Order: sequence, then structure tokens, then C-alpha cells
Amino acid sequence: MKKKGYLFVLMAAMCWATLGLFGNTLMSLGLIPEQVAFLRLFVGFLILTIYALIKNPTILKINKKGFIFALLVGLVCQAGFNMFYFNYVKTIGVSLSTVLVYTSPLFIALFSRIIYKEKIDNVKKVSLALCFIGAFIAVTNGRLDFKALNGFGLLLGVGSSITYSFMPIISKTALKYCDSVTLIIYGFLFGAILILPIAKPVDMINCLANPKALIFALSLGVVTAALAYIFYLKGIDTGIDLSLVGVLASVELVISSVLGWTILSEDFSFIKLFGVCLMMVSAYIATKSSSDESVQDEYETAC
Repeated sequence: MKKKGYLFVLMAAMCWATLGLFGNTLMSLGLIPEQVAFLRLFVGFLILTIYALIKNPTILKINKKGFIFALLVGLVCQAGFNMFYFNYVKTIGVSLSTVLVYTSPLFIALFSRIIYKEKIDNVKKVSLALCFIGAFIAVTNGRLDFKALNGFGLLLGVGSSITYSFMPIISKTALKYCDSVTLIIYGFLFGAILILPIAKPVDMINCLANPKALIFALSLGVVTAALAYIFYLKGIDTGIDLSLVGVLASVELVISSVLGWTILSEDFSFIKLFGVCLMMVSAYIATKSSSDESVQDEYETAC
């Protein structure tokens, strides 16, 4: 069952990895980052709502506790993350911003330890360390532009990483009270509502009059929002360790790097390749460790 959960998380990472392709195209057509974030959530909300109405309208029903958790997801993990992220990208630059986002497995491991009492053994510690080091090398090519550093920017970056890490933390309990798709639908809705005031809706509508922009906006919502979060929450629902979820989801950076290298013709040096390989090793260690624990648990139960 856990192997299926790992597969779901990896599929989510593949969907998220295309965000750069869709986002770059939309911004080249005149949209600002806040509008791209809003479109992800709003289009994802519309698509999933239509799907629910056709396939199973009861999915849209939500109880009081489920509503509260969906509001938390929308506020913290959707609107909160995007507002932190797009502000600190402008403040300290894209490369360092991405590195700080990929410190989220460290926060996931910390919060899962505090809230759910999950153990962080030495193998997991090694996996988390390799994940962070690999992300740093892959994105920065082993270099930092220290002139871009400032205290406020770093605080925004840490805020982005923390809000990003709360998605699996909140979801693990929320899924006891509502279906994963229900949580996504209402989380997207609340997040979109909160982002709308800073998204300059009139300008956004004018940009979407361009058929190409409209097509990419719809694709953005389908792939990087609806499908990605369905896979992600389904993976968590199988019971995999949250301290490993962040590591597995970080494979997104691996795929993004390859897409940038092959499709966008971005620089991809051997140093970056080394960083990508470290992340792949990190993901392997994470899944191998959990697999060994499952076998040991079964053995002890049999004895």
C-alpha cells in the first residue's frame, strides 16, 4: 500500500515540475506572478467542481470540521505560500528562493515529529540532508549571490518553506473528516478568494482575451493544480511517513531541471547534474528505509 503512496507523490511531483513551463509562457504573455498563482487555484477549483458534479456530487458536501481544515489549507498552504513565495522571489531572486522552498522537508520532518510523534532515525536524517544539499547545488550551481541576501527576504523565504510544509501536516488529519478531492476543492476556493485582491483582476481578464493565454491558463489549472494535488493527497492517504513525503516531492526539482535543460535551453552544468543525482539518491534512501521498516514490522508481528 505504501509503495502505491510513493508512486502518487512522485506523480504529483511530475505535475508540479511543469509549473515553470506554463508559468513562463503565461508571464511572457503579460500576466504577473500573482495572477498566475490565482489562475492555478481558481481554474483548479472550477475543473474539480465540474468533475465532482458530473461524477459524484456528494464530494462537494463537507462537514464543519472538514470546512475548518479546508479553510486552513486555503489560508496557509495556498494563499499563504503564494504570497510569501512571489514576494520573496522579487526580493532575493529565483535561485535562492527555490533553495529555501526545498528546505521544506526539514520542516515537514520537524512538524511531523512534534505533532504526530513520527520517528526521525539516522537514515531519514541522511536522506533529508542529501535532499537539501542536492537542491542547493542543482539550483545555485554551488554558488550564492550574497549581494542579494537580506534579512527580510530570508524571513519571506522561510515563511514560504513553512507554509509549503504544512500541506501534508494539515492533510493527514483533515483526510479523516473529508475526502481528499473535497479538501482540494475548498482549499483552492478559499486560496483563490484570498489572493484575488492582489491579482489585479481587470488586467488579468484583458490578458486572458488572448486565446493562447487562455489555453495555457486552463492547462496550468489542470496539470499543476487539480491533478498534482489529487495525486499528492492520495499518496498521504495511504499512510506513508510525512518525513519522507517532502523528500519524494522534491523530485519535482529534478524533473524541472531536466525540462529546463532540454526544453527551455537553460544552463545545466555537471555541478548541477551532481546536485540532481544527490536528490535522486535521497529519494531512493527514503523509500528504501520505509520499505525495510515495513518488512521489519511484518516480521515482528509474525513473531
